[in-house]
Amino acid sequence: MQQIDSEDANFLFMEKVESPTHISLVYLYDQSALGKQQVRFSHIKEHISNRLNSAPIFTQKIRRTPADIDYPYWVNDEKFDLDFHVRHLALPQPGDWRQFCILTSRLHSRPLDMSRPLWELYVIEGLHKVEGMPRNSFAIYFKVHHCAMDEFTAQELVQSSHALTPNTRQHESSAQHIAHLPRRAPQPMEMLMRGLLNNSVRSFRLAMQSASNFRTLSKILTRLSIRVAQNMAEGDAARETPSRFAQPLSSARVFEGAFYPREIFDNYLRRVPGATLTHAVLAICGEAMRRYLERHGELTDSSLQALLEVNVRNAGAHALAGNRLAINQIELHIPVTFPVGRLQAIYTANKELQSIENAELTSFRLRSLYENVPAPLLAWLGRLSNRKNSLNRAVMSSGSLGLAELQGADKPLYLLGARLHGFTSISPLYSGCGLMFSASSYADTVGLTFTSDRNMMPDPETMRECLDEAIAAVAKLKTTRKARGQAAGKKPKAAKRGTKGGKTLAA
Repeated sequence: MQQIDSEDANFLFMEKVESPTHISLVYLYDQSALGKQQVRFSHIKEHISNRLNSAPIFTQKIRRTPADIDYPYWVNDEKFDLDFHVRHLALPQPGDWRQFCILTSRLHSRPLDMSRPLWELYVIEGLHKVEGMPRNSFAIYFKVHHCAMDEFTAQELVQSSHALTPNTRQHESSAQHIAHLPRRAPQPMEMLMRGLLNNSVRSFRLAMQSASNFRTLSKILTRLSIRVAQNMAEGDAARETPSRFAQPLSSARVFEGAFYPREIFDNYLRRVPGATLTHAVLAICGEAMRRYLERHGELTDSSLQALLEVNVRNAGAHALAGNRLAINQIELHIPVTFPVGRLQAIYTANKELQSIENAELTSFRLRSLYENVPAPLLAWLGRLSNRKNSLNRAVMSSGSLGLAELQGADKPLYLLGARLHGFTSISPLYSGCGLMFSASSYADTVGLTFTSDRNMMPDPETMRECLDEAIAAVAKLKTTRKARGQAAGKKPKAAKRGTKGGKTLAA
């Protein structure tokens, strides 16, 4: 048996019907080049079956301790049933993007079965009228709990099942099988005794780490205290009318978005030398939100902030499990003229926006504290996470827009011969943060999609219009003199990308 750590357990303790903490990946495929040799559901199922040993989470489930006295354990599922986890769906006619978004929203709204391995995969056929894709395209929707892995690890895991050529034989020869030791289910008394011992050790270590990291901890507590004081100073009237995306969560979700040419972003970045794709996405999504709030008469003079989650997992140790994230707070500079002025302002203030090196030290210090929080205390905080005055809400309410940025392959990928058209991710919603964007770069496209609570955003098509308008404003930028010289024959310099991608939570 293997015990999960505090960072992973926190997502498990926060799990509720109205706020499930799973993540999702959506992959769209074009199989027009295959002719009559179409990819069948049985082919995909067999392909997945051959790779079940690539990560332990596929065949293992969570065993929680009595009264959550300790962190849960991963144990083998002796009754594992692949047919339960891999499912087959089809869109109704005409099979357009709107119908696909509705189906995806419903799938993402449903919590995972906590008594089984925490993942599900759906093969969705019938994408006949999705703009930019040929008839008879299909999609794969993969859902996995956040306690098992973060977006970055999930994306790497799914991408590893693809090949660089449409040769289907390459998939079979590239299958990797990793031997996993059997993990028995611990007995209740054993978990109880371990829990008492572990909590005693963690409490002692937490006290020692708090003393050695007093300055870092003091800064965090000071920021939270200031935020609470500001909320109290606003008065009862302000507290009774929280922002649209800070309302209580329901169990229903909406999903929308689109895929845009990478060339638009490359030209945008040339206007501000040194800026990365992350800076550009922040500016564009911030503009989309500004337009949406303005249309609803809810745009205020308050500053919009961003919380950027950076993947701090060591590039040489990509364990296919767990979460390794660090958070940076970013000012979105909404009053600055969009698009070039705002991109320049965001870049100037945050030149090392996704620097793992800068975030790693702070992340290590915080994790040294976080890892030693006794399980009963963390479970109690998780149960209170959706309440108005909870610690989790105090942290998340600093941003009511989220952006998960993932970097895919620069070259086209293939699944059993079908070409990957594009992919995106869907992050969970949290109390105080009810809107999440996703930016995914792959080959010559950038996907920008979003999800929100249906009660908070009953009109996702309006946000989609705002996003399209923000992209259109960027696309209208005239090509710079340097870019024209490159087009005349000089080799263009590749636009910079954020390192490994990140998840942004914006106000």
